[in-house]
Amino acid sequence: MRLTILGRSPARPNPGEACAGYVVEGGGSRILMDVGPGVVAQLLRRNTPDELDAVVISHMHTDHCLDLVTLRYSYPWIDVAKKRLLIIVPPGSQAQLAELALGAGYANFFDKSFIFVEHDGKRPIEIGNLRLEPDETQHYVRTWGFRISARGPDEDPDRILAYSADAGPCPALPRLADSADLFLCEAGLRSLQEDDPAPQSRGHLLPSEAALVAHNAHSKRVLLTHIPLNSDDGEWALSEARTAFSGPLEIAEPLRTYDV
Repeated sequence: MRLTILGRSPARPNPGEACAGYVVEGGGSRILMDVGPGVVAQLLRRNTPDELDAVVISHMHTDHCLDLVTLRYSYPWIDVAKKRLLIIVPPGSQAQLAELALGAGYANFFDKSFIFVEHDGKRPIEIGNLRLEPDETQHYVRTWGFRISARGPDEDPDRILAYSADAGPCPALPRLADSADLFLCEAGLRSLQEDDPAPQSRGHLLPSEAALVAHNAHSKRVLLTHIPLNSDDGEWALSEARTAFSGPLEIAEPLRTYDV
């Protein structure tokens, strides 16, 4: 499998960067995981939308789904006899999608280009040769992270890409990260002053918390994402995370591709 970072920003974008968006490829299949503002512009630097097998949305916060509107303009008015792009969304998302369509101009804005399917939050999702196992995380709206694997003659089905989505400290995170070959984990907080200090009420992680999850779950490699960066290079986050995780640890770099 391969993971390409299109966007790594939190809701307030890092200067010149996109919000959450990741291309996952394996077994001849290709999906886009989340599609926040700015992601489609980055996608078009390497793929056309019709080269995607599906888009998977972790949750319906705008920094993870708003560029569905832009994606629609890049995949316009497909004849209904042709293939529409599969968009897999969280349970209970249809009403918000209808409002998003109205906000974009009209009620059937997405209809000729996309087909929306809600996953059930529990059963694995099969997209071609990619398999995604959802696990609900702790966030401000219902959110799912995923364990992703791939089948195929050139794939090791035991290799796991884990994606935290947005999450505060919660039991789902060690399950997602368990022995993962690559753990793509959010680290959206510089300090607890930016969120509720109580772990059970929080929706994001400190870099040290992301690293501790990876350490305790025996993840092999960690990429920190959804991370606030200004003029710095994130060394503050790496320094903090290295206190809890001694394995390979990096900040996700836009447009870089990582082997899983």
